[in-house]
Amino acid sequence: METIISKYIAVPGLNNTRDLGGMRTKDGRVIKPNMLYRCAKLNGLKDPDWFAKNVGIIVDMRSSQEVTETPDPEISGVEHLHLPIFEMQAAGVTHDEESDRKLGAPDPEAALKSVEAVYARFVSDEFCVAQYRRFIRLLFEPREKAVLWHCAGGKDRTGVGALLIQELLGVGREDIMADYLSTNVYLKDEVSQMVDAIAEKSGGMDEDAKKAMLAFFDARESYLLTLYSEAEKKYGSIEGFIRDGLGISDDERDQLRRRYLE
Repeated sequence: METIISKYIAVPGLNNTRDLGGMRTKDGRVIKPNMLYRCAKLNGLKDPDWFAKNVGIIVDMRSSQEVTETPDPEISGVEHLHLPIFEMQAAGVTHDEESDRKLGAPDPEAALKSVEAVYARFVSDEFCVAQYRRFIRLLFEPREKAVLWHCAGGKDRTGVGALLIQELLGVGREDIMADYLSTNVYLKDEVSQMVDAIAEKSGGMDEDAKKAMLAFFDARESYLLTLYSEAEKKYGSIEGFIRDGLGISDDERDQLRRRYLE
């Protein structure tokens, strides 16, 4: 069966903007379009009218330091909620100036393990779980326009938000993984520029250091597999995490499916 991922939306000045609408569930239904948007940081936005027309609420998952350094634009008529998934620094995930200065790890394997550890925390750290619980609860609120959530690159914190919604709605694991990995296509140019900028600041970068940077910036299959493994270890399965970690009952899950599927 053909893999179906989220639909890219070209919004001037923004990266990695996508609509989960059109993704297929395991029982043959599809997510309704124009209801669930994911994105990278918004400070480069050049078309606020698109947001005013299509988005009901913006959920900013970045840390307070990231928000201070690159705040979201104020958009008339659009609700805004700061919902940090982390408040501490996480190398390669949070992108405030201090976090980015700490990305000089020359060991690719250490960088990979560092990001995998962050993905385990998404479903094991009490603060992270509580924040994702608040995020999912927003989906129950009636609104005429879409929910849009974002972090810095739209890969890690945003990607996990998308994964949780996709799991709740019944999207197959293969499509969830393909959708997550497609971030590498949409952020390819930005990642290349970031690696070049870090290399210039540090006076050069050998191949191991470049591989380490890519481990921080790329989406990798092992990252999501780590999350699923940690959910299984702590809750028995991702289903157990949804039920006991996020506190979503079967009836509430059916309610979300009636709202967001067709």
